[in-house]
Amino acid sequence: MRFIENGPAIPNELLNARDAGQVVFFCGAGVSQARAKLPDFFGLAEAVLQDLHAPENSDARKVLNKARDLGKELSVTGLISADRIFGLLERDFTARDIQAAVARSLVSKMEPDLSAHQILLRLATTPMSRTQLVTTNFDRLFEKSNGTLQHHQYPRLPILSRDEVIDGVVYLHGRVNDDYTGADGAGLILSSSDFGHAYLSEGRATEFFREIVRGYVVVFIGYSADDPPIHYLLEGLRKAQDPCRQIFAFQCDESDEAIARWRHKGVDAISYSQANGHCALWETLEKWAHRADDPNSWRRTVLDLAMAGPEKLQPHQRGQVAHIVSTDEGTREFAELAPPAEWLCVFDPSCRYSRIEQSYGLDPENPIVDPFSLYGLDFDSPPQRDDPNKQSTNPQSVAWDAFVSSALDRQDLTDDNFAAMRGHYAVTIPRLPKRLDWLGLWLAKVANQATTVWWVARQTALHQGILRQIEWGLEHRHGQMNPVIRTAWHYLLLALKPVYPAWFCPDSARR
Repeated sequence: MRFIENGPAIPNELLNARDAGQVVFFCGAGVSQARAKLPDFFGLAEAVLQDLHAPENSDARKVLNKARDLGKELSVTGLISADRIFGLLERDFTARDIQAAVARSLVSKMEPDLSAHQILLRLATTPMSRTQLVTTNFDRLFEKSNGTLQHHQYPRLPILSRDEVIDGVVYLHGRVNDDYTGADGAGLILSSSDFGHAYLSEGRATEFFREIVRGYVVVFIGYSADDPPIHYLLEGLRKAQDPCRQIFAFQCDESDEAIARWRHKGVDAISYSQANGHCALWETLEKWAHRADDPNSWRRTVLDLAMAGPEKLQPHQRGQVAHIVSTDEGTREFAELAPPAEWLCVFDPSCRYSRIEQSYGLDPENPIVDPFSLYGLDFDSPPQRDDPNKQSTNPQSVAWDAFVSSALDRQDLTDDNFAAMRGHYAVTIPRLPKRLDWLGLWLAKVANQATTVWWVARQTALHQGILRQIEWGLEHRHGQMNPVIRTAWHYLLLALKPVYPAWFCPDSARR
């Protein structure tokens, strides 16, 4: 789902997992770099070299310059890792001096813009008011954004296997002290040897991350696939041979190559344009945070838009409605509000991908009607039409379909949802999953609209529970239905009569 027209598409499973308090956000240098203007890991290495007055012919400075040259020449990052530069610095300077230089380099020259940190703290706050955020940054900007925030820092990390919880910000690689003159506690994880100790020999960071992916969905923000923290986190996980739950990463490069680098590491990339200072990302995250603050209010706002009909909305707005009807609670609210029946053309891929039609004079200004332009979703693959008069060649089996039960629908099934070989459930038609049941209620509520009759007439069969609700409406809302539509329903129900149980038959059939 997209919150803005050209923003990143956030998977429904990630949105739902965050609502359930099952997401841990991992925040990298890109977060502090975005609006607070602090350096990334390579920028930090350069600042430290300058602060320590490292000679121009030092190995660390040569490697840094070579890394930049290779990146420009080959357009490939990660060939030389920044942690190696800090490792070379340890040959000429003490760890204490290096960490003091790092702390000084993170002092902002002006009051930092903390809006990015505040947005992520809102997203990382669960419905139980716990903050589930991990950062590999050394600065204290998250704590500055929220003075009451609890914190944990390496090597004293929450032990999730002992039922400890993440509540606050976890400094996975340590943090600087209060006055930014050095490292706090046990120090910072900077060099290759530091990473090796934390992730391989001593392994506390690896164990902590492994426990997170066992129980949570992970989201990386502010990293590239080649950053040292990503390399060690995911390499340590692979070495441990533990199955991963879902891991996502926001990726500012939309190229197939950048996405493939994440995929190789077992991560689903959520790509976006980095134009205008990553505006698409931060506007999306801000709107997501607004949704996270009050999901009910956000759904009501979107459903109010849905009342105007799908043709009045943009594809990403129709996608937001589709997201809402992908959950039980959202579909219940949709059914209670009863937006117009034209939403059937959005929910049914056979309608979205149907062939282009002539309007036959109904709209002289728009003689051609393209269903995909009226009902298509932002995450749909565009139809490939060699001939405008032919059906789209796109396989509809892979397109989103609101009327197909999802994995989420199947989580809370009961005996009512299954047939049986004998007894009560052998002669009783199984109930639909809750979400589809709510869609059926909406269908019955909009049965007085011609679009509903048209759509049902296209179906080879319909669940009998829905048909009973429609007939109930015919009997109890007699004066509220156009006589032509009412007559059409009687003929349609007669046509569907073979799927009725023996005890059920429309009044017209009895006569």
